[in-house]
Amino acid sequence: MISLISCGKDFKIDKKDIGIVPYVGNEILVFESDKKDLDTIFLVGIENYSTSFGPMELFPDEHEIYRVKTKRTDPNYDRYLEGKSLIELVAVEGGISIEFDIAMKRSWYYGKYAFGKSEFEKTPLTELIIGDLNYNDVKVFESDGSYNDRDNYAERFYWSVKNGFLGLDRRDEKWRLIKKYVP
Repeated sequence: MISLISCGKDFKIDKKDIGIVPYVGNEILVFESDKKDLDTIFLVGIENYSTSFGPMELFPDEHEIYRVKTKRTDPNYDRYLEGKSLIELVAVEGGISIEFDIAMKRSWYYGKYAFGKSEFEKTPLTELIIGDLNYNDVKVFESDGSYNDRDNYAERFYWSVKNGFLGLDRRDEKWRLIKKYVP
């Protein structure tokens, strides 16, 4: 008689890592392009749950996810999309994965979107001036060139450690955060 016993692992996000997400989940982010167009991203809550990545496994590993949900403009059509996220922390073996889903009106960041914690922390800080505000804790994420032939291709996005998503650059348009409402 052969008996197989296997238990899945339970991966949790360290509570101090939650601080990587600079939102409470109800903010309204207003952006303006250098072409004087406006766009708004509505944060509609934070989800914190566990899920398995191996549904066919008898005893799958459970991974905790901490996700900022949004309602945002579809990058391809004139409509809003619900159920998207801006940033997610995913507990994985050895730490967390920090995953971004950056899209706005006519703009979509197709480059590398998932970073290990140490890779995220090693991304150098720089300064970004928007109007009369000076952000000196900004990480710039450059696209890897994936889908650069698309009209909505974003070359880079800007992430403030303290304030979150600050904007993105397309070849022909730059979007910057001009107002962050916290109801």
